[in-house]
Amino acid sequence: MRRSNSKKRRIGQWFGVSGAKTTKRPRYVRILSFAVFVFAVAYSPVAVSFPPSFSTAGTVEDLQTAGATAPAPRDDGLRGIWSDVSPSFAPARYESSLAYVPALHGSLLFGGSFQSNETWRYLSDANNWSPLSPPSAPPPAVGGSMAYDSRAGKVVFFGGLVRPEHLICPGNDTWIYDPLTNIWTNVTPTPSPPPRWQASIAYDSATHRTVLFGGHRLRCGGGIPEDPGPRLNDTWTYDALTNTWSDVTSSVNPPARSEAGFASDPKESRSVLFGGVSFESYDARYSVLGDTWVFDPGTASWWHHDPVVRPPGRHGQGMASMPNVTILYGGCYATGCYRDTWSYDMRTHLWAEVPSNPGPTFAPQAAFAYDPDGVIVAYGNLETWEFRLAPSGQGPPDERPPTDDVPTGVAPSLLGLPPYALATAAAVGGVLVAAWWWAKSRRPGGPRT
Repeated sequence: MRRSNSKKRRIGQWFGVSGAKTTKRPRYVRILSFAVFVFAVAYSPVAVSFPPSFSTAGTVEDLQTAGATAPAPRDDGLRGIWSDVSPSFAPARYESSLAYVPALHGSLLFGGSFQSNETWRYLSDANNWSPLSPPSAPPPAVGGSMAYDSRAGKVVFFGGLVRPEHLICPGNDTWIYDPLTNIWTNVTPTPSPPPRWQASIAYDSATHRTVLFGGHRLRCGGGIPEDPGPRLNDTWTYDALTNTWSDVTSSVNPPARSEAGFASDPKESRSVLFGGVSFESYDARYSVLGDTWVFDPGTASWWHHDPVVRPPGRHGQGMASMPNVTILYGGCYATGCYRDTWSYDMRTHLWAEVPSNPGPTFAPQAAFAYDPDGVIVAYGNLETWEFRLAPSGQGPPDERPPTDDVPTGVAPSLLGLPPYALATAAAVGGVLVAAWWWAKSRRPGGPRT
């Protein structure tokens, strides 16, 4: 009996219930104590032990250390939507080059055929292809490298496979396209990069230089050569105003390759390179690369970054920079091609797979360009596709959007607390009130109203 009375006294003292040997606490002290306790419970681990369901983008693979624990994949909330917008009238091309040109209010396409050297423009807002028919143009070429120089207001085109005198050879001519006059001009300076095709190219708006890396120096031949020639790993920059190529190859460079993805981030003034083919055989599909390199044009230096979560190795993928993120799509490996979409954050150097519906099937060597209307334009094999980033919380057509497990029509949570925390707090609070009332009821005379 003594132990029971002692226990009651401790409970009564905790809740401010006075007994024969306790001092009664003021009513406001009891109220404040109770309120603090309820809110402490609401934010406690008990309250967050039943979180709402959520979905995570990305896959974890290629652990660099055996037995290591992979970090959680980066989920930046991006969702993608691919749309087949192919108009009935379009170029018939393979391995074309594409660049957005503000003066044209659309994207410029050249190359992709040994029979034609037509120049085309695509307007994404009108979903329309139209030939520009300039009076002069580079010879028909396949796999050339093209970028838009915003300072000069002109398009730079370099190399590609050409067919002089019934031979197939890589070229090293430099051509400039002026959108205001609709004229191509051969401005090939000396020195120039060695001949190549499938080289990586991007324009850096901070240094006002076009960056060219790698490529395949295919040996000339009447058809498929037995000796295909080497892949390259040299780095060059081009100044369109002075018409000057500069070899900036340093001791630290990515391994030799062709068909790599390459895109420049204008905000960070750096370019990211991913994947490609390095094997010296003509059928180089079995030697795809999956490494990530970043080039700083200001210092002409390369940095190797390989996060644990990254796209599988591939070649011929499309890459383009959107605001705050670089998008990679597709590409092929030894026995097939991908239809996945990835994003690269230049600030954190992290890759994340972007949930999206399946995109185009015309990889490898599709032509990619970012249109400031908010879309990436992709073209190949008579198909035109557009990629958009969906608004936050909106998934692609074939994906169920993420849910917060909150029924429709539920009022916003009190003080920002989620519903499950409030429910837990209310339950605990109810138990505490009942215990307090029970303790008071045990006093002589019963509870006072």
